[in-house]
Amino acid sequence: MRIKIDKLFLYRHRFVIGYTLLTVVFFFLLVWLPMISPDGISTEEMESTVESANVSVRSVTDGDVVNMPYRLLQKASISVFGLSLYSIKIPSIIIAAVTAVLLVLLLNRWFKSNVAIIASVITTLSSAFLFLAGFGTPAIMYLFWMTLILWLGSKILGESRPHPVLVSCFVAALAFSLYTPHLIYIALIVAIAGILHPHMRFTIKKFKLHQIIVCVALFALVMSPLVMSLFTNPDILKILLFNVQGFNYADNVISAFQPFFSFGSAYESVFSSPLFGLATVALLFVGVLASFGKLFTSRNTVVSLLVIFAIAIAGIGPYAATIIIIPISVLVAAGLESILEKWYSLFPENPYARVFGLLPIAAFTGVIVVSSLSHFVFGYHYTPMVANQFNDDITLIKENLSPGTVLLVPENTVEYRFYKNLEGQDGITVMGALPKRDDLEIATLGKWEGEIDLPLYRIITSQKSQDSDRLYLYNN
Repeated sequence: MRIKIDKLFLYRHRFVIGYTLLTVVFFFLLVWLPMISPDGISTEEMESTVESANVSVRSVTDGDVVNMPYRLLQKASISVFGLSLYSIKIPSIIIAAVTAVLLVLLLNRWFKSNVAIIASVITTLSSAFLFLAGFGTPAIMYLFWMTLILWLGSKILGESRPHPVLVSCFVAALAFSLYTPHLIYIALIVAIAGILHPHMRFTIKKFKLHQIIVCVALFALVMSPLVMSLFTNPDILKILLFNVQGFNYADNVISAFQPFFSFGSAYESVFSSPLFGLATVALLFVGVLASFGKLFTSRNTVVSLLVIFAIAIAGIGPYAATIIIIPISVLVAAGLESILEKWYSLFPENPYARVFGLLPIAAFTGVIVVSSLSHFVFGYHYTPMVANQFNDDITLIKENLSPGTVLLVPENTVEYRFYKNLEGQDGITVMGALPKRDDLEIATLGKWEGEIDLPLYRIITSQKSQDSDRLYLYNN
């Protein structure tokens, strides 16, 4: 009896099964991400937490609205769950999950399902994406806003009559993205793309006058807090346009992209390089070559502008370079598409050859994913230059300090402002100097510079600390 492949259950439901497996694996990794790697927080995450904790209704009038969407979410997380490793990272995890869904939808609009699912697996399970998903700072917002804007834009361009809700969401997303530093230049990309590409110009011309008025009003409404803050604190314009310490443009660009393709972390960074392995880079080059023949399609126009944009602003904002992940994902998909087309052209009438041709590609994808996950987990644990950027002090404190303990942290430091958020949790008090009472239990992060006239009864060690002895406990 001859078996028809297209009648088999696995073949007919292959995309549903594939996306289901990807969803399960991805969300499992997100849930366990803070415990898997890097299993600690960095100074930048502490600073982000302090900024989020300080958000109030007066932030707009005080001119403090930079990264406001993310900071509101992080403040809510800390308020609900208390200060912990998870509460700091939950906003990034949630936003990364939404970004992953948007990326899958975007790739499905530009490529066939078989190509889109493989490219989605390679991107969302890459070291680069997983790190940003577990990094408790607004860095993930660069990917989120760009992916959301691109997906909404592709939906609008794909409709003969764009739905008003889609257009409104696009305008709102574009306006909200401007609260993130350097993404103010997105408006320039959208304007340039709208002027250069004929398909985009044609779509814009179809908008009616009342639709344009509504879009302008919506944009102005979302931007009003930012505009008010600019009048109160004009200095935030520098943060939104230009926010980097020391200006050597070429060095900044090299430093921003070094983690993506540098094999061997020979420099101190929160990124465990390379963020993409050799196999992914090989697919990337195939995608670049395949895209030359389709240079003027709307997809490749957007990708080209994104690459130029990422390189241009990397010199003034290193984290903005992470936007390059989106065009890399698209070019990897283009490379896969080219390979599959070449294979199918060899066997245009042989369904068995077409199916079995997927086996080496599946094995190739598996190797990429497994190697990327291994690099992600072990790199953050065992690469000294990277592991030293993170500490697990918050976990040690919550697990070992009893109620009523005074935690000594040097004043005028980000650590002091960060741990002040612990006050009220588990009865812990944070102070910058020794208390006058001698009947209290004292804890210090590392050896205290001054003398403590109390017996040292316990030292808690940490695998994250170079000196191992991290938490000192004193009492009577």
